[in-house]
Amino acid sequence: MTDDEATVSDSDIVLMMATQDQEGLRLLADRYGGRLKAFLLKRFGSLLQEGELDEALNVTFYNIWRFADRYDESKGTFASWCIRIAQNAAKDIIRRETKYRDKNLEYDPNYDPADPHEDDAAGPADDAEDPALDHLRHAIQKLPPLQKAIIEADLAAGGLADAGRLAEIHGTSINSIYVSRAKARETLRKQVEQLSRQPAGKRK
Repeated sequence: MTDDEATVSDSDIVLMMATQDQEGLRLLADRYGGRLKAFLLKRFGSLLQEGELDEALNVTFYNIWRFADRYDESKGTFASWCIRIAQNAAKDIIRRETKYRDKNLEYDPNYDPADPHEDDAAGPADDAEDPALDHLRHAIQKLPPLQKAIIEADLAAGGLADAGRLAEIHGTSINSIYVSRAKARETLRKQVEQLSRQPAGKRK
């Protein structure tokens, strides 16, 4: 990024994109492309294949460009808005086999692609202080690798992640995904019950 580009504010970039100035899209990619790609890789790298991560990034840029005029700075920074759009783009790919949204939402004047989906669970910032969720996180970390990956995919999907996709990603059968999911859920139920009875300092 040049010195001149560094003086361009996020608001300037939003205005450029809102008026269909492609320079805004270029500046967006220069300023936030690396950050968005790193977020997707860290948050969804174990759930999406390489091509799907690229697809999520492309959809993210497309939605930021297309809906730039719907960004509301009173709801947060432009960077956080972009991150939420990236998160939703990735979740849409994970849940693409399930029709859970009206495709015509994009034509709703109140539609914001960064808003949580109706069936999304609370995000990390919202549930960080919830003891039950804290117990769940500890329990998930103790699961065998495949079971852990399945549960994390389900959580990211806000329901049941597509078994076919998971089988392909992890090189196993769909039946194995079903069996592993059932075992993981039973294990989690028991471990959460045990953890909930233990003082935080004694958890391992």
